[in-house]
Parts: sequence; C-alpha cells; structure tokens
Amino acid sequence: MASRQALVVVGTGMAGAKLVEEIHDTDPERFSIRMFGAEPHGTYNRILLSTVLGGFQDPSKLWIKPLEWYEKRGVLVHVGVKADVIDRQNKVVTGAGGKVEEPYDLLVMATGSRPFVPPMEGTKQQGVFVFRTLDDCATIGAYAQECDRAVVIGGGLLGLEAARGLLNHGLEVTVVEVGPHLMVQQLDPIGGDLLKRKLEAMGLRVLLNTVTTHLVGDGRVTGLRFQDGTTLETDMVVISCGIRPNVEEARSAGLAVEKAIVVDDQLRTSDPAIYAVGECAQHRGRLYGLVDPLYEQAGVLAKVVTGSKPDAAYSGSRLATTLKVMDIDLTSMGDVSGSGPDTEIVIHCDPAKGTYKKLVIKNNRLVVAVRLGLGDP
Repeated sequence: MASRQALVVVGTGMAGAKLVEEIHDTDPERFSIRMFGAEPHGTYNRILLSTVLGGFQDPSKLWIKPLEWYEKRGVLVHVGVKADVIDRQNKVVTGAGGKVEEPYDLLVMATGSRPFVPPMEGTKQQGVFVFRTLDDCATIGAYAQECDRAVVIGGGLLGLEAARGLLNHGLEVTVVEVGPHLMVQQLDPIGGDLLKRKLEAMGLRVLLNTVTTHLVGDGRVTGLRFQDGTTLETDMVVISCGIRPNVEEARSAGLAVEKAIVVDDQLRTSDPAIYAVGECAQHRGRLYGLVDPLYEQAGVLAKVVTGSKPDAAYSGSRLATTLKVMDIDLTSMGDVSGSGPDTEIVIHCDPAKGTYKKLVIKNNRLVVAVRLGLGDP
C-alpha cells in the first residue's frame, strides 16, 4: 500500500463510482483510493428514484455499489462526509469540519449537482421539497400520506416522474411549468403538446407559461401565487427545476470554473493533479447530465490516470436518450431545437394513437430523431 499513489475521489455518485470501477478493473494495484461521500450510504441508481417514490420499486434494488462493494476492493469511503476544503499546495482534502484529512497524489472531483430552486418566497416552509436523493424519496413519500393535493414545479423529466409517483399515492397532482411546453430539452412544441394531452388523460393537471412567485402558508405550505396574481391551493410542493453543478469547493481552491469545472480532453482541470467528471465538469463549453456521457468520461479518465492509455481523449458525447415518462416511451436524439433553412424535417403525428415521430436531416445526415408514444419505431 505504501508504494501506491494516493487517489482521492470527491463524490460517491454514479460518475465517481464508475470511475473507481474502471480503475479497479484496469489496474487494481495502482492506487490507494479514498472517497468522500456526502450521502450516508453507497452508490445507487439515481435514474430510478421516481419508481421508488411511486412505490413501483423496492429501494434495495437501486444499489449499484453498496458500501460492501468498496470494502471488498480496499476502497475507503468517508460516508456522510462532505469535502469542505481542497488544499492544492499541500495536496490535502479536508472534510467534516477538519476532522477528516486525506492527502492525494491525484484528485478527482465528481461532486455532481444539486437541485436548482428558483427565486420564490416561502420555500423554507414545511411541505416544500426538492427531488434529488434517496432520502428525498422517503421524506416526500411519508409527507404525501397526509396530503390530498400536490404541486410539482417543473415540467422536465424529473418533475414528471415525481408527478407520476405522487399520483400513485392517490393525490391530485398539478405540474406547473414556466416554459411553453413540457420537456423542452427532449421535445419540440408539437411533441410537448401531445405529451401534455396524454398526461392529462391520466389525471395530471398541467399549467404552462406559469411563473411561481410565492409559496403561500404560515410555516406550512398551503398554496402558490403566480406572477399574474392567480393562486392555487395545495398541501405540498415538490420543486424540480433543473440542477446546478456543485463547484463551490473547486472555485474556492482556485480551479478554473465557468458554468462548471473546466476540463480538457483528458478531463484534467487547470491543476494538472486534479481531474473532474460528471455533472460538475464542463468540457468544450458543454455540461452533461445524462448517465451515458458520465460513464464515457469515467472510462477515458481511468485510462489516463492508470497509464493504460495516457493519451485517451474525451471528445464529447452525442445526446441520445431513451426514457419512460409516466409510462410513455420517449426516444430523443440530437438537439431538438437544432433546425434551420438548410435542414429537411419529416414529422408524423397521430394524436388518435398518441404517437409522434420527427426526423431532422442536414447534409444527408440524420441529426435529430424524436419518437414519442408506443407506436412502431
């Protein structure tokens, strides 16, 4: 162990766990690995959280890397310990208010992201939640047992999945979306409108182009006030308005940070001894929140740090997502907003069957493909 390099990974989420797995599979004797994990357990599949919230999945089925997995491979995880300070000069990471210190030869930032809470009054009241972690699922599910109505602020993927979970608890659920249609990252207005109709047929209420300014209540949320002055009564609120990278420690350490921690094609930050992967990393100006790009980054970085392929390079990832939203299949590939005068667009929409298909072709290449519904591909 004394001859091994010290590798510290900040973050036990899916990106950090995948990196450790790739390193161990490539060269298990190369590093003495230590990890900081802010959550009080091992690594789980965050993608399946909505199935737990809705009672469709046993939480025990979510584990990707339980703590036993790390222990068997000699990886020490500081469970429930957030990395507070990165001392680049002395190459030490400190957590738990200075009680935990780990020196490093190489450091990997895999700090992920946190929920974004828009500027609204009343967000600190009882009955207001964000939806990001396994613990969030438990607290939301428990609170829902005492409620009849719920509002989800945010009409993206995670917001709709949270709405599905709450519907399964027997609540009346309203989704409030600031944009002109649902799932703006994966759908165009036509697809978004079809999705809205399908969800409303399932019992979900959807409000579009609606900006929430206040969460009303006296210590316990009882309603929402919107920018146009109208109000909506509710017993609980789940905020799902996107994510923001966790970059505070990196910024405090003096690393180059823009929208996220800036990395090169080897996932190296502005400090040659520090790397970053996952949602906290910004590569060629882009951030990735899907699991496939995160795993691709981890695979490249494992080759770089183990020396098995030191010139391995990450060139970015194509956006290709296959999702199930409220039991409705959705496949979205490419930038759905990316069309112009030099593109050919082919659309087939069958509202009766609830299917929507869109292809965008540019220079004889397929650049966007969207399929919504259960029709044949």
